[in-house]
Amino acid sequence: MPDENPQSIYTLAPLGYFDPAAFTSSDKEEQKVCSFVLTLALVYNDFCDLLWVFDLHLKNPPDPKVPMISTERGHYVGMQLHAMRLIYSLFRETMYLIKGREEVVSSKMFQSIILSLSPEDKKYWAALVDSAMDVNNTATQFNRFLGIIRNKLTFHYVDMEPLIDGYKQHFLGQDSHKLQDAFISRGLSMSENRFYFADAAIEGALKNSREGKDEEYLRQTKEYSQAIGAAIYGVVTHFIQNVRKAAWHEYSGGQ
Repeated sequence: MPDENPQSIYTLAPLGYFDPAAFTSSDKEEQKVCSFVLTLALVYNDFCDLLWVFDLHLKNPPDPKVPMISTERGHYVGMQLHAMRLIYSLFRETMYLIKGREEVVSSKMFQSIILSLSPEDKKYWAALVDSAMDVNNTATQFNRFLGIIRNKLTFHYVDMEPLIDGYKQHFLGQDSHKLQDAFISRGLSMSENRFYFADAAIEGALKNSREGKDEEYLRQTKEYSQAIGAAIYGVVTHFIQNVRKAAWHEYSGGQ
């Protein structure tokens, strides 16, 4: 019998609202900042979504009794790799967004937002901007993490070399001697099919980029995503409340 009161897997705070005019302005330069911060709000949501999916996935591994070579484990690893690649891509797209808006990021209006952030949020935001602007600063682990994402973890479909290199590393030795078989599931629909050998190729490519530090990058992926998310949250909320002077209100229904 199904649970009559299932516990929600969503843990969102109660609804609030503010005047939507906060993100519009008749001044062209101000509107650029408004549009940029609105885009950052979408970036924040995307980070939240991907981290939620990533966490949910990690909390639901295959049963320990499932063989190491199986459809369940192959699918699990493939989905984990996909989630991580999406998070890396979001970091990269955020850096592209910043790099293309240098005049906005350095504007007086936007800098007034940055001044209101906590020291921790300022640190992570500054590192993200430095990496986006190609500032050579690798003094911290976070800067190095961003540098690897920007310069190595490309994995666009058009760039096939890292993928085939990862494939060779996973399946073939230096003398082209087969290390293991390539696996596939073939069914009658997309839900039944999977090319496990493609997942193995991207896993090999990621290992090459991570320099063998897989566990460290797994931890850093979550830690730095949360840190950047916190910084962006600070930017968006300070913009609404302190720069645009829009008050928060609790939503009690009725619309």
